[in-house]
Amino acid sequence: MKSSMLMLAAITVATGCGATVHSSTSPNANLGQYKTYSFYSSPYKQGQPESVADQNIRAALQRDLAAKGMTEATSAPPDYLVAFHLVEQQKLEANDVGYGFWGFGGVDLTTYTQGTIIVDFIDPHTRKVFWRGTASQIVNDPNNVNTAKLDKAIAKLINTYPSTVASTARPVM
Repeated sequence: MKSSMLMLAAITVATGCGATVHSSTSPNANLGQYKTYSFYSSPYKQGQPESVADQNIRAALQRDLAAKGMTEATSAPPDYLVAFHLVEQQKLEANDVGYGFWGFGGVDLTTYTQGTIIVDFIDPHTRKVFWRGTASQIVNDPNNVNTAKLDKAIAKLINTYPSTVASTARPVM
């Protein structure tokens, strides 16, 4: 009973902290040149319906990129392409439950689902990724998208993209 309560508390703390985000930028990227974007359409997904999760991700990316000063290209070719995909992975966590009444220690094993969204910004001329961001978080119900958690994770992720790119070029060193 005590170990179950500890595990519940640990998961509650982990989910309360929000997504863990990471991003990296190509060292030679001139981020000032990338102001308009379009979403990359994978040839593997053409003709297939767009999932609810994909629709939510696309809407969140559009909103957060607009907040950064980026605009979605409608008529002219875009400066860059936005590609994204989701990965769900089963994880196993071992927790030391300490020493019991008789002095025996134990380990409580718990499985959970970790969801990760990967976002790539691709230069359409060189076909190289110039920025990649990932956001990972525990998924409470893999069959139901928690749009509030998803929106917060994407906002936190896009916030790692340099904020001055829409107005100035990155200095060359």
